[in-house]
Amino acid sequence: MTVEMSSKDMLTLKTKITADLQKEDGLYYRVKNRKARAGVWTSFSFVAIKETGEHLCYSDNSFVCCNKCLTVYQYRSANGTTAMSKHSCPPAETNQVMTATATRRDATTSEKKLITVALADMCAVDMRPFYIVKGTGFRNYTQTVLNIGVNSKVGMLVDNILPDPTTISRNVQMRSNAGREILTAALKAHLAEGIQIGSTIDIWTDDINKVSFLSVTVHFIDDEFTLHHRTLACSPFPGPHHGCDVLEKYEGVLQKFGINRYDQVTVVTDRGSNMHSADGIPSLYGWIPCCDHIISTILTTIIDKRTRMVEGKKSAPFYEFYHLALELFDTIDQVKALVTYVKQANLQDEIAKTLKQENATRWNSALRCMISVDEALPELTEILRARGRGLVSKVNKIDHELLKEFIAFLVPFQEATLALEMFAEPTIHRVLYFRQNLLKHCQVVAADITIKEKDGTITTLKKDSPAFIALKPKFAELIREKFIWSNIHVIAALLNPKTKCRLDKFGIDSVDIELGQKNLENMMKDHMIGSGIGKRSVPSHKRKKEDSRRVVRRLAEYSSESDSTIEEKPLADDVQLDFSLRTELNNYICHRCSDDESTLLSKYGVLFWWKIHQNEFPVLSRLARSVLTIPASSAKSESNFSDAGNTMSKKRNLLHPSKLDDLMFLRSMLMSSTVQIRVPPITES
Repeated sequence: MTVEMSSKDMLTLKTKITADLQKEDGLYYRVKNRKARAGVWTSFSFVAIKETGEHLCYSDNSFVCCNKCLTVYQYRSANGTTAMSKHSCPPAETNQVMTATATRRDATTSEKKLITVALADMCAVDMRPFYIVKGTGFRNYTQTVLNIGVNSKVGMLVDNILPDPTTISRNVQMRSNAGREILTAALKAHLAEGIQIGSTIDIWTDDINKVSFLSVTVHFIDDEFTLHHRTLACSPFPGPHHGCDVLEKYEGVLQKFGINRYDQVTVVTDRGSNMHSADGIPSLYGWIPCCDHIISTILTTIIDKRTRMVEGKKSAPFYEFYHLALELFDTIDQVKALVTYVKQANLQDEIAKTLKQENATRWNSALRCMISVDEALPELTEILRARGRGLVSKVNKIDHELLKEFIAFLVPFQEATLALEMFAEPTIHRVLYFRQNLLKHCQVVAADITIKEKDGTITTLKKDSPAFIALKPKFAELIREKFIWSNIHVIAALLNPKTKCRLDKFGIDSVDIELGQKNLENMMKDHMIGSGIGKRSVPSHKRKKEDSRRVVRRLAEYSSESDSTIEEKPLADDVQLDFSLRTELNNYICHRCSDDESTLLSKYGVLFWWKIHQNEFPVLSRLARSVLTIPASSAKSESNFSDAGNTMSKKRNLLHPSKLDDLMFLRSMLMSSTVQIRVPPITES
């Protein structure tokens, strides 16, 4: 059965299709209607799915779009092209205001050359990277200057318009403070609905001034089922960093943003002792460990060297499981030694692809190193053989087949890491899937296995080498020991329509599934207000609703995303309430997604599914906003430190820590803006 969407939800879907069509690597493309007779088809095309080449349809209607502005319509031949004929493209938007008389034109060749020379001079004199021209901020600044030039009837000296650095610094502080007020109001309105938020924290010390910083991020899903992520702080954190100190600093940050409900916050951190000590974060807030850090710990425990104190002295680095797979660990060492030699001998310029060196702090850098050597090995063999002196032995010592097997083994761990570190879309509902996938991946393959795929193709899974026959059980043991799921992971998987009835496939037994459903029902009781269920009267807060809408308009100054508060509705007595909740939960568990729903779920994600089903499952949809907002990893805070490291550079080592905090907050608010993308070409059918 096809689920009927409201006009508002259909508009949202059309907007998403338009946004996808703007991407060169999107899911859809445009196809001309070669059989059309009506003249309107010169301006319209069908929307088709790249993967299958079929027209994108919903409820027997095809989707079509304007070739110029990509506005999407539903089309059925029986209804004709009236709506399409009435279409007129909206005026093109710009980031800055131009005068009414100003017209656009393309830059001439001579003008482009002048700009190129000026930019080259700037990069040389100010020592700026060439890639500065790709920065969104630089492009917005340049567009502003161009627009001012258009509005100016006479020439202007640049010294008359460029502000003093102090003026820019004060502007950053002023706008970040204003942004904090806006975000504070939005978060208060969100929490007043009874919907929970997620958060991540991490500690970083800059390499230049050796100042420690605490990153705090917040994640919340508004009533339009849009996931927001914002940086609350990247502030200096001097002194001891014990669990109680981290908790005190974290509470101070939350209180600045009006967040004072411990039961509405779930924090994601690494498993450092100062992050989950009994007197730290878990003593007041919900806490779950970062999945990416867990995966990293599992891998580095086996593939990284470690040291040991022997009679008060540190031992030489060694592999703890070397005795189980000495061929593999020798290959790893030989690969690293080869990369070091190539760099030191200045051979990199003679190789088509760059060899990657390992970063000791990130396990996936070892994977990149192995892949780069694997791809360059034939070329390196010829280069070293030509140099003589037995240098080719540096390549011959590497077991190429074992190297390929090692790379293939690490790839699923990399895929899990990348999938769970995303923070622009929900991830917590995928934790159980990836955990089970890694456990399955670590099963020993003792003999070649022939597999017949769904499309009929036959592939052969080769048996494991002795090294991996010995090591895979160790990896599986570490996954079971360290990658421990919790109730919230089960609940999140239950809130995914694609996995709610398949938890047994993820290694969850029937008892834990039943317990998860019971916990889900209990959590539903905390999310009834605003769901429309019940009789017992609860005061309505219309003033709060109006305030939240004003907050949304102000928040839109920084972001195209929006938040709003659902007005509270009456509640029922306990008996009727329990029956209503149980009925809604049972209906959801028994719900089977139609083909159209499955397509929407695959293309647009779990939040869009809950958006179009919020009337059918009012309490569960609110609960989904609370649970799916929790990130599976603390990657957002780690991303902040990467940005902070680029900001606090050697040339900018006098930047005050509080100013870095302002810059990181302002960046977080500004980077949520949408960027217009050029229209890709139409594909002939």
